[in-house]
Formats: sequence, structure tokens, C-alpha cells
Amino acid sequence: MDYYVAIREKCLDFFKNGEEKTIWDMAMECMDLEGLPMHCPPHHFLVPAVLLTACAREEEKSLEELDKLLAEADKRAKKVLGGFCGNYGNCGAGVGVGIFLSIYTKTTPLSDITWQWVNEATGRCLIKIASVEGPRCCKRNAFLAFDEAVEIVRERLGLELKRPEKVVCHYFENNKECKKEKCPFYPGKEY
Repeated sequence: MDYYVAIREKCLDFFKNGEEKTIWDMAMECMDLEGLPMHCPPHHFLVPAVLLTACAREEEKSLEELDKLLAEADKRAKKVLGGFCGNYGNCGAGVGVGIFLSIYTKTTPLSDITWQWVNEATGRCLIKIASVEGPRCCKRNAFLAFDEAVEIVRERLGLELKRPEKVVCHYFENNKECKKEKCPFYPGKEY
């Protein structure tokens, strides 16, 4: 299965259905795709795809506009290699938030204020992700990146993305490196 295509299709379905879902709900439905590995580069696309979908829905963009945004996110996210977090010190979930904001604000290397925003967004997400020690966990890091992204979206775009009362991971049994009680999303853990 091409998980990039499957995630894109899910996001377009979320957009068309208009059902009230948080970005965590959308992300977990994408993470639940049959056979999607616990840790893999498609998570680097999942993060910006979900954020683009949520913001496009909030601003009532067209399905065609969203499809173009997702196509660009797909292209950029595929350049973020697996293991980026440990090998480059730059987790793909944090980079995914930067990809999202860069695309959404039409930022380029020559942009002024939005250039600052996208770099700051990635940095803030990386700091949030780094607040929990390794080893890597694509699910945990995506959840942490989304937590910071909600604030960034409010501050920079003026959009209010809903938060769930509590985010609970249901992937821990598939993660042989799970930190269990040391993870803020482990069942029974207060967030």
C-alpha cells in the first residue's frame, strides 16, 4: 500500500465529510491504516497533511485547494528521511509542522515574516518533542508536535483547532521501545 496516497485520500475524506474531528482524531485514523508501521517516513507527511486539512476546513477552502496543498506536502515530506530524528537531530514530526506552515502561508526562502514563523514553528515543535527522552516514537512525536502546532496555528493564523480532553495512545503494544509510564500519552497517564 502507498501510505502517502492513503493518508492523502483519508484527509480529503475528512474534509468532504465535514465531521467534527480533532487533529489527533484524524491523525489516529491515518495511523490506523492497515499495515502502517509503528515508525516510518509516512508520519512525516501525516503531520502536515492533517494540519492542512484542519486549517483548510476552518477557512472553508475548496477541495481542489486542499488537494493542491496536500500534493505539495507529499512532495516535501518525502524528502525527510526515516530516522531523521536520531541521525540529523530534527524529528520529522517537527519538520512536518514547518512544512505545513510553510505551505499554508506560501513561504519561500525569500519570505520575510513568514520565513521567521516557519522556522520558529519547527523549533518550538522540536523543543516540545525533546521534552520526552528517546528512543523515537513516531506516534508520540506526532502527538507532541500537534500539541505545539495548535498554539502556533492560533498565534500565527488566528484559527482555533480543537483539542481533545485527553490524548491516549493505543499503539504502545506494537512499540517494542515504548517508554510506557514515561510517555505522556500512555493509558492511565495524566496529560
